[in-house]
Amino acid sequence: MKYSLLLLLITFISSVRADDAVKLHCPTRGNLTVSFFNYNLITMKWSDHFQVAAGKERSKTKAGVPFWSTTFGNGDNLAFFPDSGQYYLFYAGANAPELCSEQGSFVYPVITPPRYDKNAAAPQSQASTLDKDVILLRPAT
Repeated sequence: MKYSLLLLLITFISSVRADDAVKLHCPTRGNLTVSFFNYNLITMKWSDHFQVAAGKERSKTKAGVPFWSTTFGNGDNLAFFPDSGQYYLFYAGANAPELCSEQGSFVYPVITPPRYDKNAAAPQSQASTLDKDVILLRPAT
């Protein structure tokens, strides 16, 4: 019984979120970062540009290959094929996709925002980063 609960917990934890962001290189656009957040929010950033998309549409090709796609505010579409691990970017108005290569992925650190106190003269806490972990420091009282 304990073994099956442990196996179920490990399966759940591994399926929660494998990566929160992926770094891609698309030949025309260059290096970009695609970030996945809760509530189906997806962002794409490259150089000084930033685009937002809401949700993923899951579908299959005519040959039955599963994929998901999302449309960003500028009209670009990003498609991902989980079986092959390939990303394709359709630029707004373009008919042919561009194959992007995955450069890596990472998980964003989790932080707790400082508490709001309307009577405090200074913020109650400050966030700092130490070895990829975010630490909230409370001021001395």
